[in-house]
Amino acid sequence: AVVSTQSTGELARADSITVDCHKLLNISMQCSCVLVREGALLNSSSTVTAPYLFHKYGNNVDISQRSFQCGRRADGFKLWFCDAVDDLDAQATLVFDRAAEMKDIVAGDERFTLLYPNSPTHICFRVTGREVIDYETAVEGLRQRGNFIEYYVDYFRLVPVNPAFTVQVLKEVLDLIHDVVMTEC
Repeated sequence: AVVSTQSTGELARADSITVDCHKLLNISMQCSCVLVREGALLNSSSTVTAPYLFHKYGNNVDISQRSFQCGRRADGFKLWFCDAVDDLDAQATLVFDRAAEMKDIVAGDERFTLLYPNSPTHICFRVTGREVIDYETAVEGLRQRGNFIEYYVDYFRLVPVNPAFTVQVLKEVLDLIHDVVMTEC
C-alpha cells in the first residue's frame, strides 16, 4: 500500500521514485529509499570514486560506492527492522486512507479550500473568507494554544502520520485554525 490506488497509474510511468519512510511510515529516524526501473542507471549515476572512503575490494563487494550518501546504507536495515517490528504496509495503508478521508472533510468544509487533492499523504488548504492572512501570526497563535501546524507562504499543511491524529482531532484543529485566523490575523 505504499503505492496508493490513486497514484498507481502515475507511478507506473516513472523511471524512479523516492520515498521518505520517516514521514510516510512514521519511522522515528531519517529513512528514505529510491526505487528505479533500471538498476544499471542508478549504479552509473551514483558511483563515487573516493578511494580514501571505501574498501579496496572493488565495486562488487563495496555497495557504498553505489549509494547517494555513504551513511544511508543503514536505511535499508532500519526499514527492514521497522517492518519486522511493525507492519509497515498496514501503517502506509492507514496513512493513505486517513489522508483521503481527511481531505474529503476539508474539501466539504466551506471555511477552507483544499489544495493539491491528488497528493497522497499531504492535506494542504487555505482558510476562505479572508483575502490576506498572516500565516506566521496564525501559526504563533496556534502554538500559544498548544498546537503546531506547518505552513508555507500561503497555506497550511497537515500530514496525518500519527495514529492519534483522528478525524475528531482534525475537526478540532480545523475549528481552531479558523478561529485563530478570523480573530488574530
